[in-house]
Amino acid sequence: MGVLLNDVVINKLSGGLGRRSPSQDMVSGLLFNGADATGPKLGNDDPLKLEDKKLYRLASVEDAALIGITKEYDTGGESAFYQISQFFRMNPSGDLFIYKDSTAKTYADLVKEAGTMQMEANGEMRQLAVIFKGEYSAKSKSDSPFNQTLQAVATAKTATENAFTAHRPLEILLEGKGFDASQNAVDLSGNGAAGVSVVVAMDAEKANEATYKNTAAVGVLLGAVSKAKVSENIAWIEKFNLSGEGFRSVGFVGGKKLATEGAMKTLNDNRYIFTRSHIGIGGVYFNDSHTCTKKESDFAYIEANRTIHKATRLVRQALLPKVNSPVLVDPENGTLPPSVVKGYETLCRSALENMLSNGEISAMDVFVDPLQNILSTSELKVKVEVIPTGTARRIVVDLGFKNPFGRN
Repeated sequence: MGVLLNDVVINKLSGGLGRRSPSQDMVSGLLFNGADATGPKLGNDDPLKLEDKKLYRLASVEDAALIGITKEYDTGGESAFYQISQFFRMNPSGDLFIYKDSTAKTYADLVKEAGTMQMEANGEMRQLAVIFKGEYSAKSKSDSPFNQTLQAVATAKTATENAFTAHRPLEILLEGKGFDASQNAVDLSGNGAAGVSVVVAMDAEKANEATYKNTAAVGVLLGAVSKAKVSENIAWIEKFNLSGEGFRSVGFVGGKKLATEGAMKTLNDNRYIFTRSHIGIGGVYFNDSHTCTKKESDFAYIEANRTIHKATRLVRQALLPKVNSPVLVDPENGTLPPSVVKGYETLCRSALENMLSNGEISAMDVFVDPLQNILSTSELKVKVEVIPTGTARRIVVDLGFKNPFGRN
């Protein structure tokens, strides 16, 4: 494009109407502690306020400003504005619940509020990030600053398990408070917390600012997760370049660098989420989508959990109207007739059809055993299996020279 003459230049913007994608997969949450705030006065109306234990729903950074969460809000030690702005930068169509509890004394205490927040959100949140304001005081010489995060992981594990039991499944994303990149990282795989992830990434410049010295870029992670299909890995290079305003370079919590070159592999093996660069392409990218459990687990990655959680919600929604309904049986042997078997199988298949057509699962199988004795048990058993999509975590190429001499 040539040099423009003097003129009035109009840039057409999108997103001002606050329109949202019909997908519920992007509905997310941010749980934090911090100060109350008051938004600007609008006309004759009283200004809106940010208060403790009150659920707010945001569609943009501007919505956050209306309740007093601006860049100045973070100067008190919170990182709420930074995390919210990074969430919407990654996913401008995002849908974000926020909930504040300044009474939480520890990181783990704050995480306990995840269940309350999800309940007040009517189970709509699919993923929840937690940030904690406050310094950590070690109780003994052997107590590590990172223990606050380990305690939060244990609490988050309980919260995700309880949420699933209550039919409100969600992922919890934690910032690795107290993480020190110059020291050996604790292995997170033994926590058995399949629904919990720990991110220790932070923009290198931001990590050295006093306001954000013990903060991780959990808002970037939350935004990427909400933007992704449930089957997509947020480390997918082609889709998830993380660099942008407020997050431009690879860094870690606290601003320290990895102690050795091999430390990155160790950190990855120990199930942390951090950022990296790739030779041959610009940008900043996540290393993977680890959860705090062993890599052999079916739910070792965020996308596996999101896929099974979405399938769980859809199948339950389809079958729930059938609870306490009459079920015809064969009058001669009490088994389920083909019409009943087919009806329930079709119902479940239809519920998952959209996931299949959207490429979120590779295939599905539904089976209702006709030989089950429903007259004795009053229990109808349905087996649903989904084949997930694969992830090309490593691409192996055999590449060499070829001499065509003498081949004719």
